[in-house]
Amino acid sequence: MFWLRQLFRVREHLQVSPTENEGCMGIIDHLEELRRTIICMVSTLLVAMVLCFGFSDEVMDVLRRPVDKVWQEHESKHLPAGINATEWIQAKSLAAVRSQLPADTAEQLNAQFPATVRELADIVPLLHAAALLPQESQTNWLCTAVPEEAREKALALHASGAELKEGQGRAALKLMGAFRPGEAFMLSLQLSFFSGLIISFPLLLFFLLRFIVPGLLEHERRLLCKSVIWGGGLFLGGCAFAYLAVLPRVLSFFYSYSLGMGIENDWRIGYYLTFAAKLVFVFGAVFELPVVIIPLIKLGILNYGRMKVTRGYALIACFGAALFLAPAPDPATMFIMALPMYALYELCIIFAYLEQRKSRTV
Repeated sequence: MFWLRQLFRVREHLQVSPTENEGCMGIIDHLEELRRTIICMVSTLLVAMVLCFGFSDEVMDVLRRPVDKVWQEHESKHLPAGINATEWIQAKSLAAVRSQLPADTAEQLNAQFPATVRELADIVPLLHAAALLPQESQTNWLCTAVPEEAREKALALHASGAELKEGQGRAALKLMGAFRPGEAFMLSLQLSFFSGLIISFPLLLFFLLRFIVPGLLEHERRLLCKSVIWGGGLFLGGCAFAYLAVLPRVLSFFYSYSLGMGIENDWRIGYYLTFAAKLVFVFGAVFELPVVIIPLIKLGILNYGRMKVTRGYALIACFGAALFLAPAPDPATMFIMALPMYALYELCIIFAYLEQRKSRTV
């Protein structure tokens, strides 16, 4: 109740164009407006969730891409020049399947793949065999066991430490495990919630701002719509930046670190979803910084001189916020979060400078 009273006081203070009766709204009136706002926001989110639930498979594919990208990069790092990860993955799968087939069927299967993939598939079991030997004997054994025409490529694969696990990353990185009945269905609901929250965020922001700043005139409503558009765009931009640039790098760090300690990466999909969603939404919220600062500049609470003087404190605040908000503890992730935050603050300083010049010329 204390926080509600504080919210209602702020709402009355920010009321732009109060009428005679709105200036003395009681707590019941405020609660009624809050109820309507919550109903609008929840209804919007539910509609977005239902729409996203119909595309659960597509959303899951989008969710898997950063993980598959991490595994592809891991494969590429351990391949010599001239061999790409796609061919190597196909060769490992071909070698595993054809070893279980009759000779004539295996030959028919071989004919469906390019010569480079067939050659790599012939090398795969030899590399597996060499891995059973002591480290000091593996190279000599390969020199004698591998045919001369494929020997150079086999030695290059062995020297680079090529990943011998087969499949499209599923053997090296388990992500899709469901250990309880109904877990897959609950996962679909979680995906629908997070994706629905992303696509409906501009409308949710509009309803929230309309409640916090009531009594708007026509030109003020247009300004509110512009703020919602910019705020929604910045939020989606922050989410896209996190999904495309930050999430793959963070996953790659944890993946490589685990392998370096000899720990298999058996990531549960539920935990991965929570981690990825937190990272994406935190970056989306971080990119909302101009939406908070620019109205304060418009209201005269902040100005160019004050923001310029406190620039150093803002830099420290950005890194401090990144320290607590970053879902990954490594310093690189915190830098990636803090630097865009501070860059947005600098853009707000430029905006404050332009506003100051405009006010002087008027």
